[in-house]
Amino acid sequence: MWSEPMLHRKLLSVFAFWGLLALTIAPCPMLATVPITVINLDGAGEGFNDPAAADADSTAGGNAGATLGAQRLAAFQFAANIWAGPIDGSIAIRIAAKMDPQTCSAISATLGSAGAVTAARDFTGALVSGTWYPIALANQLAAADLAPANDDINATFNSAIGTTCPFPDVWYYGLDGNPPGSKLDFVSVVLHEIGHGLGFSTFVDLNSGAKLLGFNDTYMLNLEDHSTGKLYPTMTDAERVAASTDTGDLHWVGASVVSGGTGLSSGRHSPSGHVEMYAPSPNEPGSSVSHFSTSLSPNELMEPFYTGADHTVGLALNLMTDIGYQVQKRRRGQLVGD
Repeated sequence: MWSEPMLHRKLLSVFAFWGLLALTIAPCPMLATVPITVINLDGAGEGFNDPAAADADSTAGGNAGATLGAQRLAAFQFAANIWAGPIDGSIAIRIAAKMDPQTCSAISATLGSAGAVTAARDFTGALVSGTWYPIALANQLAAADLAPANDDINATFNSAIGTTCPFPDVWYYGLDGNPPGSKLDFVSVVLHEIGHGLGFSTFVDLNSGAKLLGFNDTYMLNLEDHSTGKLYPTMTDAERVAASTDTGDLHWVGASVVSGGTGLSSGRHSPSGHVEMYAPSPNEPGSSVSHFSTSLSPNELMEPFYTGADHTVGLALNLMTDIGYQVQKRRRGQLVGD
């Protein structure tokens, strides 16, 4: 399962926070693939710099890294490139990445977490006024780096898995999406977490229902409680708290997801085409609202629990369109459009 704590702090006119939420697409020739740069924050001998011998299964799976650390970093960049392929943009997205020991037991383990470092609003190029945009998206809309002193996404993954953790499933760093046995596909987990960092997340405090500093965010614009017919921006704080636990009735109403979700056999409301979001009762901090529902079939990358290897960003790419990205949309091998 994913682990997603959230903290906030302010930075000048751009709101800055550590918003950690806790899985080969060809670029369109008419669009410019956004560069995604992975910045290794690990120290010597740890995480992405671990000098231990390369994992043999991962080597057989196409990862030629000479050491365990090199395989981890290669798999991370591979996942970043999958996201970069369909996203149009001119401003490089910087992901600050590290591997540290995380919560682990014999029956469960935190796999990873990631989130936008900063958010911006009312900048030149913003699609909606008075609305927060995760910095990676804001930069593309502004065609400028609005927070040049900061990275755009922070990401941390569990280095204890397969080393000091008693959890029986271990990491697989292969690039072929075919982990042997019960190994955990690292590329899929990184893909999921990068999705959160790019913007698959609301900035609403789900415990209080309060908007971030009183302003909407681009994600919440597309959330509806179908039982009341109200969208998140028009709800009271108390109504947003209730909507976040209204299982089956919290829907994504953005046009691209509605269009792209026609292949779902469950988790899609008829006749509206709205797609269900994760809204368990009681609220699950870090998971609720900022994932697709577990009722979706076939499974989607951005559901709250790891369900196996998946190297397609799937319906999450449609959601990126709904929040403001320009993308070439491919879903399960086929182009989809609005």
